[in-house]
Amino acid sequence: MAFTDTFHQITDELRLNGGAIVYASSYTVDGGLFNGVKALEISIANDPNITLYETTKQPQENEYFIVADRDAAYQALYSQGMLQVFEGVLVNGAAISRIQYNDAMLLVDVLGSGGRYTFRANPQVSAAKALGGGVWEIPALAFPTFRDDALQLLSTLPSGTQASSYIALAGSDDFINFTGGNTAAGYLDWTKDWTIGITVVGYPQHSDSKYQCLFASGNNVIMIRRGGTNQSLYIASNNTGYASQGINTWQPINDGDRIQFEHVAASNHLRYFKGQAGQTPTLVGVLTVNAANIAANDPGDDFAIGRGNGLTNYEELLHWDGGLNNFVGQSSQMGTSNRLQYFEAIGEAFDELPFYDDLASWAKLGEDTYPTVTDTKGALTGGELMNGTPEDFVVIDSPDP
Repeated sequence: MAFTDTFHQITDELRLNGGAIVYASSYTVDGGLFNGVKALEISIANDPNITLYETTKQPQENEYFIVADRDAAYQALYSQGMLQVFEGVLVNGAAISRIQYNDAMLLVDVLGSGGRYTFRANPQVSAAKALGGGVWEIPALAFPTFRDDALQLLSTLPSGTQASSYIALAGSDDFINFTGGNTAAGYLDWTKDWTIGITVVGYPQHSDSKYQCLFASGNNVIMIRRGGTNQSLYIASNNTGYASQGINTWQPINDGDRIQFEHVAASNHLRYFKGQAGQTPTLVGVLTVNAANIAANDPGDDFAIGRGNGLTNYEELLHWDGGLNNFVGQSSQMGTSNRLQYFEAIGEAFDELPFYDDLASWAKLGEDTYPTVTDTKGALTGGELMNGTPEDFVVIDSPDP
């Protein structure tokens, strides 16, 4: 049973819902009534944090939680499925909302009060050092290994990705391709209603202002233009970034984001939604497909994810760089109710959710035998990873339940 699916005995008189626990942090109290006492702070989503104190003292106030062994309480949470991102710090994977990092810092945002951990490289320290307030300093030489290990644990969580694997695209010449079925499905056809979405598992940042393809069918493409920490939506009907149409709204794409596009044929509107698992999505912007793209509308029976055009001149359109999983497609507008279910779901497989019956496509990406990619709903056929390797089907390590 998953950590979030049951109540956990914290003390003899306290049980907590695993779905409500956000993180647990062990420390030694400095000052006050419990000076020098071992403590374990547990963050509860939408409720005040609670703290367990290992002491034989019996304070007159009844609001304190006393335990015989703080380390045993910590170990119990760890063994039951919480993730140790750092010695003394446990996180409920289902509660992670964002991970941001570079060569000198790792930020982990979680739900609940005070929900941010900051790990930063410091050449002046020889061992990891807690500064308080959720901030740690890591020896600079050890930081790359620490960061990479943490990302391997955190950025591929099954709670957020809702899958056991994903496909890692290198941005060179590899892409996911379905050879048939899209004429009926209608994805990327500017004359039809449709909705498509995908989950990002790792997204390298580039500041070159180039266009990279996320979705393609025939010569119609949906692109993301790279702008360093921020990116923007563009489309075209000629399979290039040249003379393409975009929105002047730049927002970051973060590791773990779900990205969704909903096309409304009657208004020629393409709605761009984005958000982390478990959160209400943001409407990034609405692009009105212009007359030139409508006139040149050229979808095919094929459908591709991450397919560039191989050109290196002004018409260049790059292949997608980064991991992807859980592609979904619907041959109609998804609508507000189903969209909220799609974005806010944590832990459940999509086929367990009410909106699943309305989908035309669900490709789990990486769960088939390489190089096959199967649309489990059946709208798209002939799917496989092109120009890849078996190692591009990345298995997500999950903690023992």
